[in-house]
Amino acid sequence: MIGTASRTAVLVAALAVLGVLGGCGRGPGAGPNRVAAAADGALAAPAPAPVGPTSHTISITIRGGQATGDTGRVTVPLGTPVTLAVTSDVADAIYVHGYDRKAKIPAGGTISVSFTTNASGVFDVELEESKLQLLQLHVT
Repeated sequence: MIGTASRTAVLVAALAVLGVLGGCGRGPGAGPNRVAAAADGALAAPAPAPVGPTSHTISITIRGGQATGDTGRVTVPLGTPVTLAVTSDVADAIYVHGYDRKAKIPAGGTISVSFTTNASGVFDVELEESKLQLLQLHVT
C-alpha cells in the first residue's frame, strides 16, 4: 500500500512529465490559453486578456457665444478613443488642431467628432469661424 506522501510524490512527478510533454508541439496543451494543473490537482484559470484604453466622451454646449460643459483643459492618455459631442445654437465648424479633424455643425444641431489620440501634446479645439476656443485637449 502506498502512503499519502508517496502518492503525492508520484502525482507531482506525473504532472511534471505531463507538463514537459504538453509543452511540445502544437497540441491542445500548447499555447498561452492552456489551463495549468497544480500539484494538488486543482485547475488554474488562464490569465485574463489585457484591457485596452476606455473611450472618453467630451460634451460641450454653445449658447450665446459661450461654451459650457467639458471646457478648459481635458487630459486623456495617448491611444484613447475620443468623441467630441458638441451642441450649438449657431452654425459653425468644430476644428481639432493637431489632429486635423473638422466637422460642420448646423444651428441648433449636435455633431460628434471621433478619433484616437495618436500624438501627445496640447491641442486646441475651437469653433473655426467664430474662433471661440472650446477646450484644450492634453494628450499624455
